[in-house]
Amino acid sequence: MNQLKRPAPFAGLKRRINSFQLKVYIFLHRSRRQPYALYDDQAPPKKPRGLTLRLLSFGVTLALLTVLALIYPLRPTYSDQEHRNLAAFPSFSLSALADGEYFSGISTWFADTFPLRDVFLSIQHRVGRLYGVQSQKITGAVTQGDEIPVVAVPDDDEDEIFTPPVTPAVPVQPAVNQPEDQPAADQPEDQPAVDQPEDPPAVPDDQSVPPEDGETAVSPDAQPGEDESEPPSEKPEEEDDDLTIPALSDDAVVEQLSAVLSIDNAAYEYYNFVLDYADDYTSVINRAAEQLDGISNVYSIIVPNSMGICVPEDIQDQVNTSDQKAAIQYMNSCFNDKVRAVPVYNTLLKHYLEGEYLYFRTDHHWTALGAYRAYEKFAEAAGFEPTPLDRYILHEYTGFLGTFYNSTKSEAMENTPDTVYAYEAPSTNNIHITNSEMSDWLYLVIGNVDRASAGNKYGTFIGGDNPFSYIENPNLDDGSAVMLIKESYGNAFAPFLIENYQYVYIVDYRYISQVDSRKLAQMCEDLNVRDVLFLNTISTTRAKSLIDKLDSFVG
Repeated sequence: MNQLKRPAPFAGLKRRINSFQLKVYIFLHRSRRQPYALYDDQAPPKKPRGLTLRLLSFGVTLALLTVLALIYPLRPTYSDQEHRNLAAFPSFSLSALADGEYFSGISTWFADTFPLRDVFLSIQHRVGRLYGVQSQKITGAVTQGDEIPVVAVPDDDEDEIFTPPVTPAVPVQPAVNQPEDQPAADQPEDQPAVDQPEDPPAVPDDQSVPPEDGETAVSPDAQPGEDESEPPSEKPEEEDDDLTIPALSDDAVVEQLSAVLSIDNAAYEYYNFVLDYADDYTSVINRAAEQLDGISNVYSIIVPNSMGICVPEDIQDQVNTSDQKAAIQYMNSCFNDKVRAVPVYNTLLKHYLEGEYLYFRTDHHWTALGAYRAYEKFAEAAGFEPTPLDRYILHEYTGFLGTFYNSTKSEAMENTPDTVYAYEAPSTNNIHITNSEMSDWLYLVIGNVDRASAGNKYGTFIGGDNPFSYIENPNLDDGSAVMLIKESYGNAFAPFLIENYQYVYIVDYRYISQVDSRKLAQMCEDLNVRDVLFLNTISTTRAKSLIDKLDSFVG
């Protein structure tokens, strides 16, 4: 006998709720023109709404971009946004074809050199800002620096005047493969030997070369309140050990951006002291001085970056950056008695507090005026009178947006670009350059960068970063020679040496091996160099790869 099953509890209520939901759904989706289809097979076929037009628009856009990508002359070779040379079309070889490198290189070249690349990058950054996204491309990270050993020395040793021994002047010849009078016909078509070029040289400044390890692609200039409309005039030097960076205004906007500190319309590079690397750096220069004993006098300038000069100490304490003054004091104390350390920290701080434009706001380099203040200290150490600033020919290039701007895409920086002031020596403006392609050509110490892109105006100084260059002063015949061993901070410094030496040799130790296999001592002996100056920003002293390259050049 079958037993009747009782209905589930509240079954009737559930049926009523489901029926009500269905009626509401049908009511809300009812079309006034067509009856609502309860089942899919009762629904009329859907007509595509503008599908053909959308497909046609997409196809036309894709076709136009394809045609644009195939127009070879439109492909850029250098990116102003990224400050680097773009991938080159690979050279064909059977080995490259066999292992796939050739086609891989073509793929890289095709993607890296797309026409209007910088335009699309700019659009991307602007759209990102609308969403509150800050695209960062910054080398280095904010890490805790080592404890700086305390040294018992006078404050920066800035009251000590070095009097180097007098080296007999020996007539010298220009560098090997560096003709004194290079015919204009031997110059590249876009590198005239006499007139100012309309465009800067193809070799960009330090910002176009990807920074290595600790050398960041960032740094600034003077703080708000400085007058950039005119270059500051000279001021008598008075040492003051109690200089203090003034506090920020109450309404200053401070923003920490990875390895960059942003304050209003300026940015600053972090520095973290690394004891092992600092000792390695000073050890390399000590070894160079030992090798050059009896051949050349050796000098060293370690330049603080703008964080150490322009940012108040209480802000520096908050953002995990090492004390640059103490770090430089320690490294200067590590040099042996054959190295003449030229301290410039107090000098730069003093002139900055007087309102001088010593560091760029949007770039990690110092200005030419900052380099001149260091040149005055070098002249004091080397025993000659510095050439007065008013004897130089002033050039002014506006609209400079450097590596800090490239890293942060700051709208405040974009609205207040830097001005590059360059000082041309009265004796000559010609420089002989050997670049990485081993071509020797005559260029300009101070080049015309009016038409250069916003990120390349620092390239006005000595044609940018080149492995080896030399300048001959036609007004001197005493055989005096100096060798400046530098990275990009030395570019703005080199022009000031022209009036004091017959020959100024400029070596970028990062690239010198590309054009010359000689070591430092051999080069100095061959060129009869009297004075050797190592000039580096403090960031170099914590960058292992750069110290290794310097070590390789010294040998």
